[in-house]
Amino acid sequence: MSPASLRPYGRRDLFGLAAGGTLAALAAAVLPASDRAAAATARRTHFRAVVIGSGFGGAVAALRLGRAGVDTLVLERGGEVPVGEGTEHHYEAGLDIVTGATVGGGSISYFGASVAPEQPHFERLYPRGLRYDELTRIWFPRARRMLKVSDMPADVIGADPYTHARAWSAGVRRAGFTAGPVGSVFDWRAVREELAGRTRAVAIAGDTTGAAATGAKRTLRHTYLPAALATGNVQLRARHEVAAIERARGGYTLHVRRLAPDGALLASEEVTCELLFLAAGTVGTNRLLVAARDTGALADLPAAVGSGFGDNGDQITACALPSEDAGTRQGMPIAAMARVREAYELPLTLECGHLPPTIGAPLCLTIAMTVDTDHRGTFRYDADARAVRLTGWSAQQSAAAQRAAHAATARIAAASPGWIPVPAPGPSLFTAHPLGGCAIGEVTDLEGRVRGLEGLYVVDGALLPGNAAGANPSLTIVALAERALAGIVRAGG
Repeated sequence: MSPASLRPYGRRDLFGLAAGGTLAALAAAVLPASDRAAAATARRTHFRAVVIGSGFGGAVAALRLGRAGVDTLVLERGGEVPVGEGTEHHYEAGLDIVTGATVGGGSISYFGASVAPEQPHFERLYPRGLRYDELTRIWFPRARRMLKVSDMPADVIGADPYTHARAWSAGVRRAGFTAGPVGSVFDWRAVREELAGRTRAVAIAGDTTGAAATGAKRTLRHTYLPAALATGNVQLRARHEVAAIERARGGYTLHVRRLAPDGALLASEEVTCELLFLAAGTVGTNRLLVAARDTGALADLPAAVGSGFGDNGDQITACALPSEDAGTRQGMPIAAMARVREAYELPLTLECGHLPPTIGAPLCLTIAMTVDTDHRGTFRYDADARAVRLTGWSAQQSAAAQRAAHAATARIAAASPGWIPVPAPGPSLFTAHPLGGCAIGEVTDLEGRVRGLEGLYVVDGALLPGNAAGANPSLTIVALAERALAGIVRAGG
């Protein structure tokens, strides 16, 4: 495939235009799923490229393809409004997996922490050809610029809603760890307006989806997606669920379910493309690809598709603490973190969590992400149920992460008068960071091209090898997607 083949395919779809790159423009440009809107809008069924999903990887693909002049359709299973209904829980093998299901994917509900992994942990997990120095020189900085990442200013962290974060950082230092800032996508001017009482308290009240709605938290609806639509080469169709994919002459056929706001089926349709980018999130991408391989629709997919799933070593711990340390309310974003490299069974990153507005107990939460290279599950196709299931996962897979997280929390509490660790009956069988199944360098090449199938790409969290090397995965997903799309556009596919 030559670079010339990435030129626009046919006429531009004017409905995809978004003037000014603003959130309002995005809302106006997203194609609703109603019958009336569908009838009023010319609905093409063939595009040069289709991107499944509008989360971190999909939004990057949409922007970079649009700027390269590629006629692109983004299909998003979730809706565009309201933002408060943008998450789903998938219960797989006893694990509660939380995923984004809205325009903007997980960026609507995540806490905004944007953290890069450290080099030794990264190099233990990723293939040698993926150079850490290249990522730190080019792709992490680009991801931070695009997402508008910065540290919390001193005047904000010194305010009352962040009393708990200051107390947590002090406890971390007393325990002999080093506390530092966390890069965040929050708009500090908006947070200051809340602190001054000039706008409604959302971020400082710990409401992450509310902060997305007001713009206090910059999501993909504020950054990549409006910029993609503004190219004039990208259309985004919300509430369009891809149920299956298969090979077609010259590309791929997608079987799409057009959904009403309540999830009811409005219509079924087929969309075809020559270039197909999987960015449906780790669960969605694995379900589509494993089913396609094992039903014969994409029989040439690598045997490794679906293997190597991990929960990022996520654990949550809590300490009861004096009310003067907990604060009267706990704001977001996450304001402090600590890297714990060698003290425990697994290296881990600790972040100071916050209690949601509905919880008034004097507690402080710690979010732990361990560097777990061993514990993995596999997505397999159940022919009787005609569904893809996570297998090989149990509470034991999370036990080492739990031991490390609780040992670190106990050390912090022991160094902090009045702090009492809250006992846990077992590991936290919960993750908001599902990763893996299409590991970069194994299922794909180092730019997300699926081995053995021309024109098929993976650009989301499924690329990560089950663990983000002791970090929140969003920054790494964006950096890898940026790197992949640069190579794909440069090579013409």
